[in-house]
Amino acid sequence: MFKSKLIRLYNTLNDSEIRQFKKWVISPVHNKHKDVQLLFDFLFSRKTITHVTTQRERASEYIYPNEKLNMARLRHVMSFATIVLEDFIRYTEYIHDDKKAKLILLRGLRKRNLKKDAQKEEQLIRKILQKEKVQNEKYYSLKYQLEKEQFRLHTEGDRPASTNLQEVINSSSLFFVLSTLRYACICISHQNLYKKEYEIPFIDTILKSIENNEFAEIISIQIYYFCYLSLTHPDEDSHYIKLKNYLVRFPNILPSNEYKEVYETAINYCIKRLNKGNKHYAEEAFELYMKGIDNKALLDNNYLSHFAYKNIVAIGLFLEKTKEIKTFINKGGSLLHPTYSENYIHYNLAKFFFATKEYDKAKEMLITMEYDDIFMTVDAKMMLMKIFVMQKEFDLMESFVHSFSQFLKRKSELSYHRKSILDTVRLTQKVMHAFTKEEKSTLAKRIEMTDHLPEKKWLLEQLK
Repeated sequence: MFKSKLIRLYNTLNDSEIRQFKKWVISPVHNKHKDVQLLFDFLFSRKTITHVTTQRERASEYIYPNEKLNMARLRHVMSFATIVLEDFIRYTEYIHDDKKAKLILLRGLRKRNLKKDAQKEEQLIRKILQKEKVQNEKYYSLKYQLEKEQFRLHTEGDRPASTNLQEVINSSSLFFVLSTLRYACICISHQNLYKKEYEIPFIDTILKSIENNEFAEIISIQIYYFCYLSLTHPDEDSHYIKLKNYLVRFPNILPSNEYKEVYETAINYCIKRLNKGNKHYAEEAFELYMKGIDNKALLDNNYLSHFAYKNIVAIGLFLEKTKEIKTFINKGGSLLHPTYSENYIHYNLAKFFFATKEYDKAKEMLITMEYDDIFMTVDAKMMLMKIFVMQKEFDLMESFVHSFSQFLKRKSELSYHRKSILDTVRLTQKVMHAFTKEEKSTLAKRIEMTDHLPEKKWLLEQLK
């Protein structure tokens, strides 16, 4: 029973929903089966939902006391119970979408030939849409549905000379263009990550229409248009600049989840340009991150992503914004989910001390710590290794290199990264024992020729 669809659905209900569902189950409008009510009473009585507490024998005993287990009958009751719960979930989705609910009421009034009441409802929905700040694909979909209802309302049984057909076509087109652009951006991002190709029908026609200023007044279309161009033409700064301008000027035109998607696309654009050597984009990325925290664009349920937190510290240290980063490590750390806060604050504080050359403080933090994230642990050990070299602690370095190498060999999850890290460790050890000009020259050539060496620049500096 624990693995049934009924239990999976029931486990998604929060406390408030369970209180509402209790009333739903006892209503004969929603549930006509006494056995179904008893089955839910059984679930309501469980302190926790587990394999043990939801055993079919226990459920059967609760519903049918002193009777033998009849699996066919129990499955039958569970089937009806699942339908009752699905209806409740359908209802909760309905009541949480007020505008869609009003549209359904309008449709019902029209079908019952209550034209006067339907027209009042149609005017009410139109007023609500006029005040709506968010104008995404859902907004234009609703507008399209409203225009269709108005057309049917004014043409059923009549053949009027004037109709709103143009508005029906316009709103349909806006919904189609905006929806296509949004998912085209998602496709491009996905194929960049996973090397998967997507066919995007009509995209060239849509792009040409926008270039011809056909949708110049529709801000959400302009945002996704420049988002798409930033993804497909990453070396042309003008697209990113226009995208950033729209994001700054119109932060409320998209719902928070969509705005966050586009905002993160702009940040990723900056990071890619920075990785290609354009240092100006470090400042751009840092500015976007800071504004994204201030306006809560980067927050999910008031939590900052631990990846974003780590990136902000790294970029800030690259820009030598030590005062801002020292403040941010604690302030930004308070925005992290409790699952990540301790590890990430500790790691980034150690990184701060390393960057500001407070090596003793960094070493004290790093020497005993292993993080939940394997790559953070590796980076922490790399920092520690560098400190031993720069402080010329050769004895500590020798024992550390041995233990670090053994650690790396055990961590198969490092995959192809393991070789480049091991190469760095071995070459660091050789740097420590290179004393003559000849030894240093030979080793420098070897370092230069070694591919995929993340610390190549640092190793060459140590030889000097």
